[in-house]
This record gives sequence, C-alpha cells and structure tokens, in this order.
Amino acid sequence: MAHESSPVQASLKPIPIGASFLDGKGLAKGDPQEFSDGDISTEDGSASFSQHTFFTGKIVVAVYESEPSKVRIDGLPYDEFIQVLEGRLILTTDDGDTFEFKEGDSLTLPQGFVGFWEMPETYRELIVINADYEQP
Repeated sequence: MAHESSPVQASLKPIPIGASFLDGKGLAKGDPQEFSDGDISTEDGSASFSQHTFFTGKIVVAVYESEPSKVRIDGLPYDEFIQVLEGRLILTTDDGDTFEFKEGDSLTLPQGFVGFWEMPETYRELIVINADYEQP
C-alpha cells in the first residue's frame, strides 16, 4: 500500500545547513536591538555580531558569530542548544559557578538562566532555540 501524504506534507523538505555558514562565511550583520529587551544586555551597551538563520518554526536554527564581548542574561527567555564552532564561551552564574566551553563542545542552556555569557575571543556557534516558549 502506497503512503499517501497531504499537499502540505508533500511540500516539506529538508533544509541544509551549508558548511560555509558553519565556517562563518556569508553571515549577515546582526541588529544590536536584539539585546535591548531587558533579558539580555551587553556590558558596554553595544553588540557586534553576525548571524544566519536557517529555520524559524517551533525551533530556530542559526549560526551566530560575535566579536569578543561579555553579555548579561537576566533570565534566558527560552531553552537553547549550543554547538561551539570557534572560540570559547564562559558562562558564570550569579552564585559564582563558572563553566567554560571550547570549539567542539555542546551544551544546553535552560530557560531562566541568569548570569554572564563571556566570549573572550571571536566566537561562533550553531544554535537551536525553542521558539515555542511561553514568555513570563
């Protein structure tokens, strides 16, 4: 028996993640206003980053690249999976616990995280964000 699919299902196709984007080529300059919502802010009020979003639905899949910076997160509004592609990521919780991740490492940062997100050198990551979250 042949598998029948609806017209909507038939139009769904895989979305490739190009290796050039993973290498940081072709990323678009990001909007620093992304960090002006109160949950996430840079220490000096600026953010220099580039990104490419592959998919937005119940999840968001993107490559994000930043110059060295330190960001304050006052309650991450979503769950986030991170694959470090270049550089180092140092996460420091408000109670002083520090976690360092380097190229090749993966982590999940849960919704509600409070602390500092430091990128001491050029930093690039592949991220998967739960976009289907309830805002507090």
